[in-house]
Amino acid sequence: MPTSTASAPAFDPRGLLEPSRFLTERALALRQASVEVSGGRSPVEIVGLSEPMDALLVKLDKIRKYSEPVLITGESGVGKEWFAQSVHLHSPRRPRPLVTVNCPQFQEGNLTVSELFGHTKGSFTGAVADRRGAFEEAQGGVLFLDEVGDLHPLAQAMLLRAIALGEYKPLGSDRSRTADVRVVAATNRDLNQLVLVNQFRYDLLCRLWYFHLSIPPLRERGDDWRLLMEFYLHRLAAHHGVEKRFSAAAARILENYKWPGNVRQLIGVVTMGYAMADSDVIEPADFASEMEKYGRPGDDMDSLYDRVLGGASFWDAVYEPFMNRDLNRAQVKAFVRRGLGNADNNYRRLLDLLQLPATDYQRFMDFLRHHELKP
Repeated sequence: MPTSTASAPAFDPRGLLEPSRFLTERALALRQASVEVSGGRSPVEIVGLSEPMDALLVKLDKIRKYSEPVLITGESGVGKEWFAQSVHLHSPRRPRPLVTVNCPQFQEGNLTVSELFGHTKGSFTGAVADRRGAFEEAQGGVLFLDEVGDLHPLAQAMLLRAIALGEYKPLGSDRSRTADVRVVAATNRDLNQLVLVNQFRYDLLCRLWYFHLSIPPLRERGDDWRLLMEFYLHRLAAHHGVEKRFSAAAARILENYKWPGNVRQLIGVVTMGYAMADSDVIEPADFASEMEKYGRPGDDMDSLYDRVLGGASFWDAVYEPFMNRDLNRAQVKAFVRRGLGNADNNYRRLLDLLQLPATDYQRFMDFLRHHELKP
């Protein structure tokens, strides 16, 4: 496949963009499948003409008819969830559900197991009624485990059994149920490294790593950034009825940028620039704040560190953006490293510095340990 971008299509005032201007034939087939499933509400559009992306779509086409697990890896923001949806849309399981579980959301063992496998009434404190789990909801379809590297150890053992034997038991039940589910897991963490530090089961990793899709970062996709920029600009124009473009100076900045936040960041930059521009030309000042949010980890975290010391809540300014994947692991490590440097490498003193109460100490340390954020 060529790495050069397609020419920008003419603005369509009716908002009827021609997808073939931006998508390869394989990507168009996926888009059409998603339109059929969703009724056109949320088409899956994998934009890119680079060789790495075409190779991924070729591989996706080859594994579509199988039911074995798929492991999707890549940095935060590369679009792993789009490929998870594509595994579902491109397979015989398309008529059945795609159910998503965000693994970091459940850090208590019973809640994690309940989310995946369900529970019976009275099986643990707070279980006031029987509950269906994600495996039952996804029966015959696909279960997507987002950020599987954060899956609770108790749930890891039960997930291994469900994949290996095709059966599971809801929490508190003594009866096994059949699991006809294709598991797709995604992570931005190094699972091999997690295995070495006993945070992830090796046998589960072997089961998940049946088919592997490694999504390249945007900086390794040639001129795809420009095609993505044009695509989202035209989509905004089609929706809002106003065509806008990036100035030559703005385009040079984007061309030389390394995109630490990948496609997610690019979408944010284009959207922010489009919304902030007072004319039909988007200048660097219109999207600077969106780029600064991701910037170089050290520089970005220095300013965020100063904000937290100035009174901003650590849980609101750092924890929530990290859990929402607006901050990455390297950025938060830089934040903690800066704080420890001013607290004599003492975590209790760091809590005082960040104006956190002593009662937050265990929560703070658990957060750092679980996500490997200690410098």
